[in-house]
Amino acid sequence: MTLGPEQPAASQDRPPSVASPDRPATSPDRPATSPDRPAADRPPPPADQIGRIWVLAFATVLIPGILVFIALRAAGAPLGPAGLLGLLVMLVSSVTYPLLLKRLGWVGRR
Repeated sequence: MTLGPEQPAASQDRPPSVASPDRPATSPDRPATSPDRPAADRPPPPADQIGRIWVLAFATVLIPGILVFIALRAAGAPLGPAGLLGLLVMLVSSVTYPLLLKRLGWVGRR
């Protein structure tokens, strides 16, 4: 017993290129990150790439500054100048970090 007229299946009333509940917009024949799609339509990077970006940030910015500070302190430099030179290295490294991201291809060019 039906309460109303039968509804056609979702895949019958939509063309196959349109997303439906039983067929997602991305499929093996149409990947989500194809080169012909604009960057604004691409989904965000997976979570594992986000972790890689953070690791690269620490390796590029924080670690060199700390190493410079430790090396200067071991060489006998006072705490203040060693800290300021370590901070200077971190600031210079923070300028090179976006350039490194672009060079590795993790961030698109404008």
